[in-house]
Amino acid sequence: MAEPLKLAVARCRPPHVALVVQTSMAYGRRILEGVSRYARENGPWTFYFEPRSRQDPLPAWLASWDGDGIILGVSKARREVRPARRVPTVDLDDQGGRPHVQSDHRAIGALAAEHLLERGFKRFAFFGYPGFRWSVGNYDGFAERVRREGWECRLYRGGQQASWGHQLPAWDQEMETASRWVASLPKPLGLMACNDFRGIQALEACRRAGVSVPEEVAVVGADDETLACELADPPLSSVIPDCRSIGYQAASLLDRMMRGERPPRTTLMIPPLGVAVRQSTEITAIEEPCVAEALRYIRDNACLGIRVDDVLEHVAVSRSKLQRRFREAIGRTIHETIARERLRRVEQLLAETDLSYEAVAARSGFAYLGYMSTVFRQATGVTPAAYRQQHARDRGFDPSA
Repeated sequence: MAEPLKLAVARCRPPHVALVVQTSMAYGRRILEGVSRYARENGPWTFYFEPRSRQDPLPAWLASWDGDGIILGVSKARREVRPARRVPTVDLDDQGGRPHVQSDHRAIGALAAEHLLERGFKRFAFFGYPGFRWSVGNYDGFAERVRREGWECRLYRGGQQASWGHQLPAWDQEMETASRWVASLPKPLGLMACNDFRGIQALEACRRAGVSVPEEVAVVGADDETLACELADPPLSSVIPDCRSIGYQAASLLDRMMRGERPPRTTLMIPPLGVAVRQSTEITAIEEPCVAEALRYIRDNACLGIRVDDVLEHVAVSRSKLQRRFREAIGRTIHETIARERLRRVEQLLAETDLSYEAVAARSGFAYLGYMSTVFRQATGVTPAAYRQQHARDRGFDPSA
């Protein structure tokens, strides 16, 4: 009777929970959001946590932790954690021992493959980190999915062992290896990177190899680290893990363990939410080299005011041939493709900046604001001002304030 009484007394006060989860990346912060949601719905709980990165050692205070529970999501072996007494602990570390809750990495890889298969790709490659279980899981899911369709998947094998900061030694040297690998692969190619930072490195390898993205190689990462993805050139598509559910389920499990329940023998696998589609995969697989080169030229120069004749001069192909190949490959004319790129830029500048409408027109390749407004309204059904106001409301602020 003593133990149930002790638990009952302990529950008279809010549980005190240590959160040893990295906060330097969105992945970990979203996990903490899920923990917070569970505590709001089922608490109150009190928390102890501090800013952490992947590289940080385990906190010294864990050895003397006298709280009620721990959620542990760090890249260290579980055996290194030795609190002064046995404390219920939910483990999220899929690199050390067996975690209690984690992302379904095979499902993440399979979803990336599905995303590229839907775009018509028949050649595939995977750019990962050696030695990390989650990277291997991503590869297994990705390769298995494309092989079910009868295609092969090339695996990058030139990588050196990465640190938890995902920075490789002699990176410039490996970039040369990676760029040669990308150049050697058949095109068009659908490539998955094991996470977004590796995806940015894949984009750099393509750039050094003189390979256009997404016209020749479409690249998709994982984790949807939004800031990193949008800083990439071009912006990087990424599989979205359900980190908030990981945090919520971890907190739910810890709650049951703090009440005396034994932890499960199996890992709870949380599937991904979907794919955040950005420019790095906004393409269908294009077999025709002249169309791929023309598309790259248009993407890089549409907002500089180029015309169809400039594209024809760049690729040195007759107008009739290139127009025919464009329609066959992407279902649009060259002129429509230029206009589409300009409108994409207008939408971006209206939604993400406070530039004047005249500046938006100039930076999108339109000589006159009136013409931009007319074209934009015909394409979207709203004026530039209405489009900006709508997106300002979506972001939660008033641009006129």
